[in-house]
Formats: sequence, C-alpha cells, structure tokens
Amino acid sequence: MWRLLAIVILAAVLTGCNYITIDEGQPANNPPEESAEEQEESIEVYTPEVIAEQLEEEEDKSKLKELMESLFQLDWRSRKETGAEPIQYLALGDSLTRGIGDETGKYGYTKRLAKAIEAWPAVLEVELDNRGKNGRRSDQLLTLIENGHYDEELAEADLVTVTMGGNDVMKIVKKDLFSLKKEMFDKEMVKFEGRYRKIVEEIRKRNSEVPIVLIGFYNPFSIITDEYTPFETIIDEWNMTIAQIASDDQNACFVPTSDLFETNEEMVYHTDFFHPNASGYDRMTARIIQYMKVCDIEEMSAGRIGFEE
Repeated sequence: MWRLLAIVILAAVLTGCNYITIDEGQPANNPPEESAEEQEESIEVYTPEVIAEQLEEEEDKSKLKELMESLFQLDWRSRKETGAEPIQYLALGDSLTRGIGDETGKYGYTKRLAKAIEAWPAVLEVELDNRGKNGRRSDQLLTLIENGHYDEELAEADLVTVTMGGNDVMKIVKKDLFSLKKEMFDKEMVKFEGRYRKIVEEIRKRNSEVPIVLIGFYNPFSIITDEYTPFETIIDEWNMTIAQIASDDQNACFVPTSDLFETNEEMVYHTDFFHPNASGYDRMTARIIQYMKVCDIEEMSAGRIGFEE
C-alpha cells in the first residue's frame, strides 16, 4: 500500500508540486499525551452529512443576501453602527493562506473572509495583512514569531487565522518517498503538536484575547487514486491534533476542510491538482464562516466581529 502511495505522490510532485521547500525542522518538547476519551470529550464532532447541510444553508443565505442587495440596491455601508471601528486581520501560514491557485487574485480565503466580515455593522473596514508563504512549515513560523517578526502585527490584531501542517507532512513524504511508514508520521506529529502549541502560546504572549482561527488541511492525493491509502488516516490524526489545540484555548476555533477536497467533482482544484482554485476557496471561506459562527466569534471578539444573517 505504501508503495502505491509513493507512486501516487511522486506523480503529483512531478506534475507541479515540486516547489515546496524542504528544510530540517527544529526539535520541540513533546507535550503530555491525552487519552482518546479526553480528546473525544473536548472536540465536538460534525458528521459529513451535518457539515454538508450547514454549508448548503450558508451558501443559500449568501446568495439570498446578494439577491436582496441587488434588487433593492442595499448598501451595507449605510447601516454601520455609530462608532464602528476597523478590524486588523492578520493571516499567517502557508500557500493556502497566500491563496496559491486562486485565479481571481483574491489571496484565497483571506480577502473573501475580510469582505464577509466588513458587512458586520460594527466593522468600519477590514485591514488585511496576509503573511502566508509557499512551503512554510510549523518550525519556520514558530521561529519567525519567537524572533519577534510579527510582534507589532500580533499586538494590534483583532483576528488571526493560521493554516499549517501540509508542508510538515510533505517534508516526510519527500524525504523518504519510497520507504514511507506510518510510524514516521506519528513521530513527527508529536513534534508538530509541540511546535503548534508553542505558536499559539507565543501569539498569546503578544495578544492574550485575539480570536485565533486554526484551519485544518486536506489530503490532495485523494483525487489521484480511488484506492484507500494510509494518508487519509494520517491527515485525520494531524487535524485532530490541531482541533485539540484549538479546544484547549479559550479564544480559538478549529475549522475542518478535508471533506471539501476529497474529490474534484465540483471543480475545486487548481490546474496543479494540489491547491484550491477560486471555487475551492469560495467553499473554504464558507466553511470558515460557518465554524466561526459555531465557535461564537461575536462573543470571542466582544461583539466587534460577526456575520450578517
């Protein structure tokens, strides 16, 4: 099975994914392990059916809102509250945050999310600071934050989003492509969790109250083969780790995305078959908004951030 997976991944790498940088990661202290029962208690599980239904409802609401604005020439700017303030939105992460694959040039989900937040009456405007970079891994982001690279931006941020994990997995894949074992990913996942927890901890040192949205990642190789591979389990376990980190922080929210990119039936992939296209980022943004509502972003932000119904 691993040999099949290696061939599949090699084909993907050779057809457009070879720009991901590979550097040695930094060691990290292993956090205390939690039992499966403890994780299940702290993470709310949404079935694919429930997620699909909620996502469809959000899409319907968005279409209705656009239709009403067009028919009645509504302008949300005229409905701003007295004292509406600008929102500083800092986006950290990898190529998903940078918006690679988005043919519309809207920086993927980040500009779309900023536009949705701007419709909130308490928000005057959203000032987006996109710091996503292709190939960025958790050790690299942690080093930047620890070295004070984002001190000012984090201190002033009203919202922070993070995409991280895909390149940590790809580092293992590209290093031992034809001798992959699940134990390699399990060992690295412990280090990844330590680094990710440290990232959140360092953000909190600079801004104790800012809402942090931790966005999960997906398995891009699922569209290349119909056969089951151990990669599905690996991605799920890494995403559960991120979900637990979010659950352990009072003002953090985890957003799952893996089910959005299981197939390309809805044409959600860019031509590199690795990153989302504009349609994929549309769906990703709708999912982020959906889960920010579930996490009660309005309460997290003391009413400063929300979404129009």
